[in-house]
Amino acid sequence: MRATRALLVDRVGRVKRDGLTIKDLDNQAYLFRAALSEMRAEQSSHSRNETAAMRAAITALRREVDRLDVKMKEDLGNLKHEIQMELDTRKNESKSDLKQQSIAIEEVLNKAIVELGDLRASMEEVKWDNMRKAVAALGAFLLLIIISMELYHSNERAPPTQIHRSEPGDEEISHS
Repeated sequence: MRATRALLVDRVGRVKRDGLTIKDLDNQAYLFRAALSEMRAEQSSHSRNETAAMRAAITALRREVDRLDVKMKEDLGNLKHEIQMELDTRKNESKSDLKQQSIAIEEVLNKAIVELGDLRASMEEVKWDNMRKAVAALGAFLLLIIISMELYHSNERAPPTQIHRSEPGDEEISHS
């Protein structure tokens, strides 16, 4: 028993020497809780700092998005305005070109009408000249016919008694 007791005492001594006492355990638990609390505080501080940094970044990104949205709307408005101005300019140019073509066509048409009028007047003038010449020719021909008929009729009515004496050997010639 003595040996058991000695063994037990030896073991208890070793445990006391090697083992932790309640006070040591309480100290260790306190230090553990303090470290845990400090770690929690650091973690929450770190989380708050990260959250604040993310909020600041999100706010900056929102401002950037809003600024880009405004700029994009302005650019789209300007682009729309420029396109509308370009379309209006092109439309006016095409209207102007169409008007110039129409004016050129009217000028050609008017020149053609004037030319046709001149040609008709020339044709009428030639026709009237030909008509006058034809009337004059017919009148002259008619006058010639009338004169020849009068001469022919006057020769038939006039007596053939007028004889001229001529030298011997010539025959008598009657003049009408």
